Amino acid sequence: MEPRSSSRRWLRPRRSGLPPTPASEAARVRAPAPEKPRTTSLPDTPPPYSASRPGGIGRDVPNYLVQAILVTLFCCLPFGIVAIVFAAQVNAKLAAGDFDGALYYSNNARTWCWVSFWLALVPMVLYLIVMAVGGLQVLH
Repeated sequence: MEPRSSSRRWLRPRRSGLPPTPASEAARVRAPAPEKPRTTSLPDTPPPYSASRPGGIGRDVPNYLVQAILVTLFCCLPFGIVAIVFAAQVNAKLAAGDFDGALYYSNNARTWCWVSFWLALVPMVLYLIVMAVGGLQVLH
C-alpha cells in the first residue's frame, strides 16, 4: 500500500468527480486565521505602563515623590503635601498612557517641591543672619 502524501492530495478526485485545483485545496485546508485587532496605531509605540514618551523622544517622566516627601517632612508641610498630591498623579497618568498629563503633573510636583524648599530655607537663613548680627552686638 502506498503512503498518502500531502503533495498528492490534490490529485485525488473529490466527490463531485472533478479534481480540485491546488489553490482551492490549499485555501480549503489552511484558511487564514482572522487578524487580531491592533491596540496601538504604531508598531514601535511602547506599552502604556512604560515611562518613555512616544514619538522617539524616549524621555522618562520623573514623579518627584521622594523629593515631595522629604520637603514635607523637613521643610514646609502644607506645600509639601501639595507636591505629594501632584507626584502621586504622575504614575497614574503613565499607567493610563497619558504622557502629556504625566509631564504636567511631574512639572507641578517639581514646582511645589521647590516652593516648599525655598519657603523653609529663606526664613532659616534670615534667622541665622539675625542671630549672628545680634550675637555680634552682644560682644561689643
